[in-house]
Amino acid sequence: MKVTQQAEFYRQLGESIRKSRKRRKLSQDKLAKMVGLTRASLTNIENGRQHPPLHTFCEIVEQLGVKFAELLPRSLAPRDSIEVEALVGSQARDKNELAFIETGIGIKGRSGYGYGRKATKN
Repeated sequence: MKVTQQAEFYRQLGESIRKSRKRRKLSQDKLAKMVGLTRASLTNIENGRQHPPLHTFCEIVEQLGVKFAELLPRSLAPRDSIEVEALVGSQARDKNELAFIETGIGIKGRSGYGYGRKATKN
């Protein structure tokens, strides 16, 4: 993923988190405490300046009561793919864990959504 695509991904992710938080009528401080962050960290995540670790993202999803897909950016052009491996980086211990993450968020083998790897026949 290009740096500009990655920056746009995290900007859109943060925007989705902010919108969902506001729909739940939660302050930044309240949500930050619920997920074990400082308000400043949540502000940075919502502005795309800080990239949440996977476990933090999962906690945010749980506390907001939404599905993963509701927070993931959708406006990136479908021809652009987001490499989950590049986003997860060293947080995934091995290829099995990476496959688990891709499957868990429902992107493995899908095409046309702008996420994940190229579709392959199983």
